[in-house]
Amino acid sequence: MTGQTHPDNTTRAQKSVHLIPGDAAIKRLCFDAATQSLRPNLVLVDRQGSVVFEINELGLKGAARDPARKLVVVWGDSVVFGVRWGWPCLLDGFDPRYQFLNGGIEADPYDNILRRVAAFNRAHDVALNILLLGWHPLAPPAELAKPPDRAATGLGRIAATLWERRRHTTGAALPGRAEPQPKPSYPQLRADLVECLQCAPNTALVTMPTALNRNIVDRDLSSYFRPGNRDTVFDFAGDVAYSVALQHYLFDHISERNRIVREVAKATGAHLVDLAAQFDTEPIADFRQDFFDVLHLRPRAYPKAAAAVYAGIRGLL
Repeated sequence: MTGQTHPDNTTRAQKSVHLIPGDAAIKRLCFDAATQSLRPNLVLVDRQGSVVFEINELGLKGAARDPARKLVVVWGDSVVFGVRWGWPCLLDGFDPRYQFLNGGIEADPYDNILRRVAAFNRAHDVALNILLLGWHPLAPPAELAKPPDRAATGLGRIAATLWERRRHTTGAALPGRAEPQPKPSYPQLRADLVECLQCAPNTALVTMPTALNRNIVDRDLSSYFRPGNRDTVFDFAGDVAYSVALQHYLFDHISERNRIVREVAKATGAHLVDLAAQFDTEPIADFRQDFFDVLHLRPRAYPKAAAAVYAGIRGLL
């Protein structure tokens, strides 16, 4: 689109306004596969014409860049991108000297997140990066990704549950099921993260919260699923078919990523914000309280997330 010349003689690109599609289509609208980034200058509105969120001229979720304030970018996947504006925009209310923008992209694998951090910091003056690696890519063994057997007998389900408990305590494998092997991507993730911190040393690392915890990970949680809006619904993980084995695999995956983040922070001196600890569901009565599925925070929990992150990084500002 052509730009508009403003009184200060700067040229600003026009914004493209779109009716917000269903959740599954938002990324298709906003994501540019060629650049592996968000398309800039998009405005998404609801049917009443109210702005749901914007992607600014920098390709980041948030308002236009305010040159009078220093820039902080929160990087990540859908946990950062969030619903509507997401939680990073709430950080703006804590310190007027800084503008906080949302660098999340739904389903973004960690290597593209790190690539985007490095490229953006080479091109722009960033006071602080806040980096949450998220959980992509996730590649469970094929047998774990299969839909659960709904026709299994009650005896079979009981036997499977007993084997799950035994596996958790003794390491025994469920008959006919290979144990998940350590992901070869973990050592590479560690090396890539260290390399990114060398390119962008002004980066605080953030751990990934999850609704799952050690006390419930081996239980069948399907009875806790319920429909509703983002503040009442609870599901497993999008359209992924539920199984206790896959649930355990996902919990182990997130736990290992968080362990790597904590260890890299300690080894490199990078600042750590342990958001996973802030949202630990083990001590609370309802593990669904702050999550609409096992991976994503409810919008009503966004103020809590923003306050926890700001408390963790305010000494760096």
